[in-house]
Amino acid sequence: MVGVRVGASASVDPDGDLLALIADPWTARGVAFGNAFREACRHVAKNNAGVVNPNRVRALLLDHPDYDPRRLAAMWSHASTCRDAYLKTTKRWVPITGEGSRGNRNKQVRLRIWIGETAA
Repeated sequence: MVGVRVGASASVDPDGDLLALIADPWTARGVAFGNAFREACRHVAKNNAGVVNPNRVRALLLDHPDYDPRRLAAMWSHASTCRDAYLKTTKRWVPITGEGSRGNRNKQVRLRIWIGETAA
């Protein structure tokens, strides 16, 4: 297994996959979560005039079998900087609310704008 070690505290899940603190589009599990993340962003944008609120995306993904707050955090950068970027960051911020944020409640996060293809 070729992996990327992201500091001494990186953990290994029961299947032996390194839970690196980066978006992992090269593994089957990473692709599945990445697709779910993209669809959640698309859904939130479609229902909010193109604005993607991270709180709403997280709420849609909490029940995903590969949900991990660290993986979710990594997806935001990937979605706006990858070759096929589908989100654009804004200068507007909102506080983190709700479940699944591992103690980051009230930390400010940027809103995003959907720039990917639209759903049919």
